[in-house]
Amino acid sequence: MQENNKIEFCCKWAESLGSLENTHQEVWGTKDYVYDEDKERPTVFMGLYDLRDYIALMRHKGTKYILWCGSDIVNLTNGFVFNDGKLKWLSKIFKGMPRLLYFLREGIEHYVENQKEQEMLKELGIDSHVVPSFLGKFEDFPVCYKQADRPNVFVSGHSNRQNEYGFDFIERITGITPKVNFHLYGADWDTDKKNIICHGRVSKEQFNQEIREYQAGLRMNEYDGFSEITAKSLLMGQYPITKLKYEMIPNYETEDELVALLNSLSGMNEPNTATREFYIIKFNNYPWNVKYGFNNNSLQK
Repeated sequence: MQENNKIEFCCKWAESLGSLENTHQEVWGTKDYVYDEDKERPTVFMGLYDLRDYIALMRHKGTKYILWCGSDIVNLTNGFVFNDGKLKWLSKIFKGMPRLLYFLREGIEHYVENQKEQEMLKELGIDSHVVPSFLGKFEDFPVCYKQADRPNVFVSGHSNRQNEYGFDFIERITGITPKVNFHLYGADWDTDKKNIICHGRVSKEQFNQEIREYQAGLRMNEYDGFSEITAKSLLMGQYPITKLKYEMIPNYETEDELVALLNSLSGMNEPNTATREFYIIKFNNYPWNVKYGFNNNSLQK
């Protein structure tokens, strides 16, 4: 059997994803996918959001991997493929959802970043591996945590999707978390709350510098992969909080549970190095990660 570092893997990056901390070439050592050159090479399809992604997956003749990103699974579960006007032609090929799911189940290896995604695919009859990703450099996020009696928590969202990222939820709970400062990034937000600081859109460099001074990243999304917000926070030795369940990361289901976690941050006196060390080993442990020579031996179903 050929070693991973002898194989040239490719990555078909869903355009809907936009840019992340670094590129797949920098972190995984994969080649940017070009159909005419790479149609028979082993390829990971990162995100299946729209017509372009499904066409590329169907046409590819080599080994196929899919790294699902969260909301693309929601789209699939809701029948988005057959409801969107641009994709309706797929229904003629597959003759409905069962045929499409059969195609996705056969000869494709699936990867997700949390248990909820795995369960959603399982309900569709698709088995998957849970492996978190971080497309950044660990050395760019050294441990810099410092305890604060008035903790600073950062959240990042997108324009026109502020509620999806929890901006409105934070607005509601500031009265019962008066000693916690919330820093909102990525989208505009109007507030009269003194403990909400609205930064809007800033450069990646400014964002990465400013969050070094904070104590936690907060990710409130109901559907997600493994967010860069969470990854950066834990790498810096902070105490991230998430809505979804991840190993060694506090999560919540109710407002009271979230408030309790937020109010407990002031008592975190030392950097959270145990979580950092745990995820440095877990991150990017994919068969296509030729840069670090990972393989399937450590994957957890």
